[in-house]
Amino acid sequence: MPSTHSAVITYFATYISLACAYLPVHPSFPASPMLSRVLPPLLVVLLAITIAASRIWLGHHTWPQVAVGVTYGLLFVPVWFKLWTGGLNEYGRACEDMLHIF
Repeated sequence: MPSTHSAVITYFATYISLACAYLPVHPSFPASPMLSRVLPPLLVVLLAITIAASRIWLGHHTWPQVAVGVTYGLLFVPVWFKLWTGGLNEYGRACEDMLHIF
């Protein structure tokens, strides 16, 4: 079984890295590119590496299981990032409105 912890944290770290690189910075965040574009990806990638490695150190998974989990995380990020930034998020409000009807 692949490591779902590794898959999720890899997905999270990669998505944040893409968001920092390609999405506009929210006005409430610091204007400094170092604080808003560089530091978050560095921190989250280090966190992801630590969590993925901890799965092996703690004896919960083997290297191949963690590698497959990391691969899953890396494969799904570009798809969801493209869908979300390409307009899929606009359908969320419509779906939410439909739920309130019932």
